[in-house]
Amino acid sequence: MHLLTLSDLKPTRSNEPVPLVSACIQERLQLLVKQMRMGLPVEPILNNYPQFQQWVWQLKELSPTLFMPRKKLLVDIPLTAKLELNIPTRKKSFSTPTLKIVEVRANVGIVRGKVRLFEWAIRHPILSWQDRVKLWVAAEYFNLQPDDLKLIVLALHPSQKAQKVSFSWDSKQHQQTRNWLIATIAQQTNQPFQPSIARSKTATATDNLADQPDDIELARSLAKTIDEIDEVSL
Repeated sequence: MHLLTLSDLKPTRSNEPVPLVSACIQERLQLLVKQMRMGLPVEPILNNYPQFQQWVWQLKELSPTLFMPRKKLLVDIPLTAKLELNIPTRKKSFSTPTLKIVEVRANVGIVRGKVRLFEWAIRHPILSWQDRVKLWVAAEYFNLQPDDLKLIVLALHPSQKAQKVSFSWDSKQHQQTRNWLIATIAQQTNQPFQPSIARSKTATATDNLADQPDDIELARSLAKTIDEIDEVSL
């Protein structure tokens, strides 16, 4: 069993647009949002960095409830899903299953009784490969039909107007992403790629979290009590 994160899955070639800002700026914004949700003082940062002040203002405009701590939007929690790869043996009629665990960190909330993923970042308003992996993992983790899952993105920009976009998920995209994961891992390990024909059996939250550290207890609690979480209105 091998744990893989988004950094491990980064494709060597990608047709996606160049990032709008550096990873350092992106991380600072994410930390700033966390601090504001915790009620920590951030005025010195906002006063000294007008660009961050503008982005925070845009987030508040797109989603007034984002910075309300009472809303049970769980931020940056780890989710995991099992991915089984069938590695062909020397005898072509046989294959050896290899188990991988894909882990992502996601923002999870409930909208009208449905699980929703949320992203806020300085980014293009398109569905990225990272988004697809997060949606795939979330559907597996929460044992959801892909059609029941959506991603809501608050896309900020250094000089253009911010946008709020919603991306639907479905079985076709789910299966395509699973095949992409298998192909990417196979390429990185120099193993032959065997595409999956049928959607894999969804693992339960307890199965996915086996042998994982205690710091994901919050995610386990979410999976067990998801119907009791207050709805958010991002």
